Amino acid sequence: MRILLLSASMIAVSSSALGQTCEHYWEFSSTADQVGGLVTTQVGSPVLGVNATYGEAFPGAGPSLNNLVSGTSGGGGHLEASVLSGGASAMDFGQDSFSFSYWAWDDFAGDGDGRGVRVFDNLLNTEEGIQLGTNLANDWNFRVDDDQGAVHIYNVTFQYQAPRDQWYHVVGVVERAPAGGGTTTLYVDGAMVMAIPFVDTQTGSNMAGNVAPTQDLLIGAINGGSNVGGAQSQGLDDLAFYRGALSAADASGLASGALRPVDFNGPVQRYCSPAVPNSTGAPGTVDALGSLQASTNALTLEASSLPANAFGFFLTSQSQGQIAQPGGSQGVLCLGGGIGRYVGSGQIKNSGAGGAFQLALDLTQTPTPTGLVTVVAGDTWNFTAWHRDAVGGSVTSNFTDAVSITFQ
Repeated sequence: MRILLLSASMIAVSSSALGQTCEHYWEFSSTADQVGGLVTTQVGSPVLGVNATYGEAFPGAGPSLNNLVSGTSGGGGHLEASVLSGGASAMDFGQDSFSFSYWAWDDFAGDGDGRGVRVFDNLLNTEEGIQLGTNLANDWNFRVDDDQGAVHIYNVTFQYQAPRDQWYHVVGVVERAPAGGGTTTLYVDGAMVMAIPFVDTQTGSNMAGNVAPTQDLLIGAINGGSNVGGAQSQGLDDLAFYRGALSAADASGLASGALRPVDFNGPVQRYCSPAVPNSTGAPGTVDALGSLQASTNALTLEASSLPANAFGFFLTSQSQGQIAQPGGSQGVLCLGGGIGRYVGSGQIKNSGAGGAFQLALDLTQTPTPTGLVTVVAGDTWNFTAWHRDAVGGSVTSNFTDAVSITFQ
């Protein structure tokens, strides 16, 4: 996380904790899902609240881990969270990007089967859902099934050497592209380990369908609870699921403790993300840096991942929208209603060699179609950026994604 300002009235708002929403979070002092409220029960007799350092380790099965960590037996079993009750299932990510994070402890030397942590599973057989369980001491097996019929499956193994006999932090990110496919990225202790295209493992075709659970969520177990570890020794802590793609800065912040899962529920939300890729091959992004307090009047917008030396400007509205290719643009305008343009003196910018530009906002001079207005506490404003581009030698334009900010 880019910590730019640290005081009671100043909040750093950047690509971290922006547009990614923590939807479920277990910190394991109890069975409670502290964010999503999913009813979670114990299966077997796992012990919660074992580890003092990480607070609420869920040991899974086998006493060896707990002898190493806290000198107490952790029992055996797992947790089961009800995601299929009610009018709509929880953890239904549809075609959105999603992420997860957790702390883990592996004691491979003490495992009866030589395998690593069984983390979670909400897919039934070959139906929709997600599953994560390490197979050996040096791999991390992640599976996603979508609703495209038969066995349309993403089933990959990331090779890495997991730290042994110590806590380590993991972030997994499934960043989906608008036309299907995308990338899955693994971070361990805040550092990227590997990124693998999000395609059907068997056919190579893009994973383009919806991803939703087809069984209740197992925590500390996979395969219907049949793989809970046996003689395996494992610990889990701070398991969280997010809608949206966590960034490298987010992964680093979560691993260092600068961020917590509950920090991803703030007054700033990213939407319309990712944007339509520009001529660099990457989607443009917009970030907000500074203070969310309207009276402080210290907020800066930044557009990045743009073509070099491209002119552009920011736009704002109190309404969101999704207008494809307005005025012949290649992108999507994510604003609706009355749209204001920052095109006053000094407000039209150039991305330069770095493909980025910034604008320090004057919240007392916010543009609208009918004139300038003042932003006040409680207002919600949406921001995006337009920029020039060229495709195949033809001049065109594009937009970044957008952010929605509720001022304090």
